[in-house]
Amino acid sequence: MLRNGKDIADGAVIATQVCIVGSGPAGITAAWLLQKAGVKVTLIEGGPDSPGGALDPTWPAKSLLYAGKADGQFAETEPDFLIRPYNRAGGPWERERMFGGTSAHWGGQSRPLDPIDFEARPGFPGWPIDRAELEPYYAKAAQLCLLHGDDFSPQTWAAILDAEVPELTGFDTTIYQYLGKNYLNFATRTFDGVTIGDSDADVIVNATLLEIDQDQGSVRGLKVASMDGASPPRKATEFTIKADMVVLACGAVENARQLLLSDVGNDHDQVGRYFMCHPLSNGQVIGVGGSYLTDPQTRLMGGQALVGNRPVAWQDENGVRVSGRFSPTADEQKRLGIGNCWFWANYGQYYFEMAPNPDSRVTLADTVDPVFGQRQTHITWLLSDRDEATYNQTTQLFKTAVGELGADVYCQSWASVKEGLTVNGHHIGTTRMSADPTQGVVDANLKVHGLDNLYVAGSSVFASTGISNPTFTIITLSIRLAEHLMGRMGSP
Repeated sequence: MLRNGKDIADGAVIATQVCIVGSGPAGITAAWLLQKAGVKVTLIEGGPDSPGGALDPTWPAKSLLYAGKADGQFAETEPDFLIRPYNRAGGPWERERMFGGTSAHWGGQSRPLDPIDFEARPGFPGWPIDRAELEPYYAKAAQLCLLHGDDFSPQTWAAILDAEVPELTGFDTTIYQYLGKNYLNFATRTFDGVTIGDSDADVIVNATLLEIDQDQGSVRGLKVASMDGASPPRKATEFTIKADMVVLACGAVENARQLLLSDVGNDHDQVGRYFMCHPLSNGQVIGVGGSYLTDPQTRLMGGQALVGNRPVAWQDENGVRVSGRFSPTADEQKRLGIGNCWFWANYGQYYFEMAPNPDSRVTLADTVDPVFGQRQTHITWLLSDRDEATYNQTTQLFKTAVGELGADVYCQSWASVKEGLTVNGHHIGTTRMSADPTQGVVDANLKVHGLDNLYVAGSSVFASTGISNPTFTIITLSIRLAEHLMGRMGSP
């Protein structure tokens, strides 16, 4: 059921078993599975119910409610990071305030995180779970996303495409699957033939979380408000949601802000810290002179099969496509003390794993929004010496490996690359998972340390970024969270 918050009476109280705040892939995945199991679920979204037009229709509200201050690396490259609108013609974009969240613009690129991503190593804290713990959930995520199975090995895909796996010294060949276009937007796609808005979940759009009311280690209720249709918008109604369990699924920036606004889960000053991303260079900064791959190897990296004698982009009946990347092996990452990165076979942008930095963070700004009077966001994005080492070491490793195959690699300096880096839409960290409450915000089950019924979903819980796009792991963790909540409530 889909309804609008402004139609809910002022002062009303809504009782539910689970309330999920945020309707991106994290929130909708958990909501779908919970309602399917017979759990009473309320899913709230601050934005409207559908995107449309050339620009994000939430722009008037988002420019007011998501505004704030973005500094550090943002000052040079993305000063409007917090409120960048959605542009259907193709980027730039960052955050969404609409039903479906960032699934409205993601490209569907999917691959699990690597085992090393969960391990503690110099500069990277490790997770309180390992890759093996997530294996069955990755399989379920692949099924939910209608991928072409859950096998991402290059050898399997070389056989499917009748191609060959390249061999670069010090590098793994990694394969990514892309969701079919009909399944990208989680608000409009169907699950078992039904959209989330037509399911048994109570979906309320135009419902902005104002306050998390907690007492003695438990969330007692959520204060929620709607907006009217005026320009600029004003508060219309205010109501309360009382739930046995609450899940924040608003993205890494807003998850942290909501906890800070209510002074929840921050006993050890960890909320908002370790804001990370996958920094992406502005255009081509790496060039390759000469050929270093055979035609069958090139086809694997481009996700192409032969039709007659002609290479053609492969896709299956659900529209799934594939492509390949080169990434340093786990052994090389450990040996060099660096993060991971991508190298495209025939394209020179650079994309890498940012190291956790406690001073790269979300805090509250001194300014307040003009609709609800809440403090706005102050976000500081800071890179570190380890990020510089990652760039220098991985490009040298790539240069050496490609040189062995008879080609040359040319790279811009780190200083030149750094000044053009953008976040690239992947917002990670700020409520990271940890076994020790002094080192993070949520535990291995995504429950906020010190509270018995508040959980956080999404990539804000990642302890490190890895190099894979985060959404597939976000969906995976939400499946795991939904099953955990079912267990707590005695659902099958």
